[in-house]
Amino acid sequence: MKPVIQSFFCFLILISCDKKNEKIVARNIDVEPILIKIGYYPTFHQPAETIINLKESYLIFYSPTSYSPMPPPPPNKEGKHSKEEEIEYNEFINERPKLNPFKISLTKSEVEEIKIISDSLKSEDFSDRNSTPAFDGMSTNIVVLYSNGNLVQMNPLNGPNEKQRHLYTEILNLLINKNTDKKDSIILQKIKEYR
Repeated sequence: MKPVIQSFFCFLILISCDKKNEKIVARNIDVEPILIKIGYYPTFHQPAETIINLKESYLIFYSPTSYSPMPPPPPNKEGKHSKEEEIEYNEFINERPKLNPFKISLTKSEVEEIKIISDSLKSEDFSDRNSTPAFDGMSTNIVVLYSNGNLVQMNPLNGPNEKQRHLYTEILNLLINKNTDKKDSIILQKIKEYR
């Protein structure tokens, strides 16, 4: 009789644990990302940020700083620049154009893909592992707003983990594929090269 009673209690415990797991899964389905901001801060190029509104299915790309290109080198004693210096400076400026902000619509499948990637983030992905930035490379900053009001910020700096990199790379790829501005293409390609 004792084994039957023990089996019955074990069965009750298993059922109650299973019900708790169902509640946890249901709660997680109810909480979803609604807004994501990603900052791309390359060392030698113009910084850029993007905001993804997952409720209204759009993405905004813009610069968080004013455009201030590096001035040309000082002229020589005659008050002129050499042809070589002019060409070098123009190439430098052409690689660093002014960013033209834009807004693009996202499809339902693109929104779902971003939500799936964001849902894969765990608490260890939200901690700042690096406390000092590298001297060069691309520093990143990720902010996620959830439907329950929770706001999570990740500052992986130059060392994002695999999931953080997956999220910002997926969004960067959307920007590259949907962008129509030639100058913004240059900026996006420079950012992509830092990955």
